[in-house]
Amino acid sequence: MLTSPFPSEDGRRAAQRLFGSGATAPRRARAFVRCQLGRWEMPHLADTAELLVSELVTNAIHATNTAAGPPVASSMFPVALRTVALRLRVSRGPRRLVIEVWDGGEGEPVPARGGALDERGRGLALVENLAERWGHFNAPDRGKIVWCELSVSRPAPLPSPGVRDPEEPGPEEPGPGAPGPRRGPVRPAATTATTATDAVPETAAAGRMADPVAAPPPTGNREEGETPGALPRRVRSRPRAERAEGPDAATLLRVLEGLRALE
Repeated sequence: MLTSPFPSEDGRRAAQRLFGSGATAPRRARAFVRCQLGRWEMPHLADTAELLVSELVTNAIHATNTAAGPPVASSMFPVALRTVALRLRVSRGPRRLVIEVWDGGEGEPVPARGGALDERGRGLALVENLAERWGHFNAPDRGKIVWCELSVSRPAPLPSPGVRDPEEPGPEEPGPGAPGPRRGPVRPAATTATTATDAVPETAAAGRMADPVAAPPPTGNREEGETPGALPRRVRSRPRAERAEGPDAATLLRVLEGLRALE
């Protein structure tokens, strides 16, 4: 099938993909859904949409592989085209995510009420519980399309622990005639603090009252040109070592001749 099995939806946000009816189709369909919802900025729907798509695509694979007379590719060696198609679109008005899965089968999908030990038959029952609405209709060319809807609106965030909702009533306050909270007797503060003059020693007070005079700097071994009050220069305890003289010209010529001989 080279054309889309879905009816045209002009002017709407939609994306579709065709898969083979093999065992890898559900996994590839889930990856396509998560990637497309991330592009549409709807990552909060990815988990539920992946689960719904996985169930619908699995049912579509079973219906396509068991259908009689599948479409055949026109070539020298006829090959049966057993494929399933998936389309995601956002409806107008109240924004809803519509998931549509096409298969080549003709049977009507009915939720199975199987037992606890049944391996199949729970797919549509899960879709019925998770989706807001679901249904099916005949495709324009052949086969059928099973669809379901999810609301696009984000769920309300849960309140943080320890934070009170502003709309909730707070603790009841006492009325004007109700007795207030009991308080203990108020004791006067102890007056045992000492004054500043009592805490300061007499010697410090006497020194603060006298006129301070800067002491003259020591006039010890002062070198010439040194200003009064400057720090004394550092005196070397050991004499400076004499710089060793380098090799003479004759030694350098012999070294140069030896390097030339090595070349």
